[in-house]
Amino acid sequence: MDLQRLDPRDDAAVDASIALDDAVRAVDEPWNPSWPRRSYVAHLTHGWDGEPGEKWLLWEADRVIGHLSLHLSYRENLHRAGVGIVVHPDERRKGHGTRLLDEALERVRKAGRRLVGTGTLADSGHAEFARTMGFKNVLVEVHRRQDLQAIDHERVAELREKAREAARDYTLLRVTEAIPDDLLDAVAELTGAINDAPTGDMEVDDDVFDGARIRAFEAGRAAEGVHMYRLIARLGTDGPLAGHTIVGVHPDLPEWGGQYDTAVARAHRGHRLGMLLKAEMMAWLAEAEPQVRWVDTWNAESNSHMIGVNEALGYRIAARYDSWERDV
Repeated sequence: MDLQRLDPRDDAAVDASIALDDAVRAVDEPWNPSWPRRSYVAHLTHGWDGEPGEKWLLWEADRVIGHLSLHLSYRENLHRAGVGIVVHPDERRKGHGTRLLDEALERVRKAGRRLVGTGTLADSGHAEFARTMGFKNVLVEVHRRQDLQAIDHERVAELREKAREAARDYTLLRVTEAIPDDLLDAVAELTGAINDAPTGDMEVDDDVFDGARIRAFEAGRAAEGVHMYRLIARLGTDGPLAGHTIVGVHPDLPEWGGQYDTAVARAHRGHRLGMLLKAEMMAWLAEAEPQVRWVDTWNAESNSHMIGVNEALGYRIAARYDSWERDV
């Protein structure tokens, strides 16, 4: 195989990789927009929060027909690696996927990891490939999309008012882009509440958050050019932070919003803070980014509480995805 690591500074190689992903998306996920080039390069350089992975391009003559993604965390989950395999729709069923997987498993073994995880669109040929290659389905995740032009705004306003009443002891703080230094450690601690989200049968450690990791996340989004909106709930006006929700809007995709974390600390649950945060975020976006029409979110299929909140706010299923694991 002519497999070459993708250098984010190599414009021609980046363009070839994006063209491959666009061709795959048009066939497999036509409901999703193309990823902006700035985001593509930023993730190659910064990763999600400071741990960029590797991407290896499979070349045939002068064109890219597939790629292999490999992610190794050195914060936690030192026993596992994340792998992604993409093959051009015109080049499938020719053995390229199997060869890329064999290469991935060998690299994972050399890195000293014993478990590999991947993800596929549910009920697809990719899912069947994962099963055939010895992977076990460990989690079903659902992608939901909110159409802000089609939702029942009167119903949302009613839900927001009920949530405000239930959470009357809490105040909301709006933060754009970077967290102020005096809140950084508290936000890092609050972010850890996401570890309570269901992980099915996945063999994963809790994520460990500190101020440096939050800053790395912010640097990644800044490199993308994303405008970030973070809404934080706190007890009273100066009490502990209780919950937050984050939405990012990319200027190259002005009609689209991406839902990042929504989490409520365990000690503050039962006050409808999840509903309040998400409903108030909708109101904020209407002020700050009125052109946004679509907002995407993902939840484990078993996360019934957050799914209930999302569906009440007008989110509808766009697709299901399977998470897979196998020993190497």
